Amino acid sequence: MSSSASLTNLRHTLLFALLAFFTVGALNFAYAGVSSQGGWVSKQYQVNGAWQIEKRDGQTVIKFSDDFQTNNGPDLKLFLTKNDISSVTGSNASGGVLISKLKNVNGYQEYVVPGNININDYASLVILCEKFSVLWGGTNI
Repeated sequence: MSSSASLTNLRHTLLFALLAFFTVGALNFAYAGVSSQGGWVSKQYQVNGAWQIEKRDGQTVIKFSDDFQTNNGPDLKLFLTKNDISSVTGSNASGGVLISKLKNVNGYQEYVVPGNININDYASLVILCEKFSVLWGGTNI
């Protein structure tokens, strides 16, 4: 076999390996069902950590990572709003859809979005002290 043929075979082998690698990676991402993920924008208080939204068993699930952390407060709730996070305020956030009372101010947690809510109809996810209309923070989704 000539060195030219060996080089061509090597190129084909490398190309095949790269295609296999990226295909498997894409399948793993699709399998996980992750539709959106990111960090937080702090408003009145610091909100840290990562979040993601995924489809699991026919449900939409909002997950906060282990490193999620914010200040404690009265009546903290998680809302979906139709406004971009840059235009969400404490007074207009409660006009969104309530997902749940915030389970904890730190650590991993999950929230199942009610089945009658299409998350694609919303622009942001926010943490709000509903009692005093104080926007802790949020994120575009």
